[in-house]
Amino acid sequence: MPTPDQRTQIDETDAKAATNNGVVRWVLVISLALAVAALTVIWMTGAFSQDPVESEVNVQRKQEAAADDSTSEDSSIDGITSNDSATVPAPSS
Repeated sequence: MPTPDQRTQIDETDAKAATNNGVVRWVLVISLALAVAALTVIWMTGAFSQDPVESEVNVQRKQEAAADDSTSEDSSIDGITSNDSATVPAPSS
């Protein structure tokens, strides 16, 4: 029967059952590059397949949105303006 003082000694590579080659780093770098390339191709094909009429509509919508923003001087994000009269209930005592 082994005594409690005896311990099994194994080296780091055997304990991990792997090597320290940095393979995970290369997998992450290559997959990131492929993802960026794929999204760039998707974006570019969408931009190149847009005909002039669609481009013109997009420009008109941007101009209309800019005009709407400049005409509403007293509006706010939540829709409450300084001219609105808000009714606040009196605090109960």
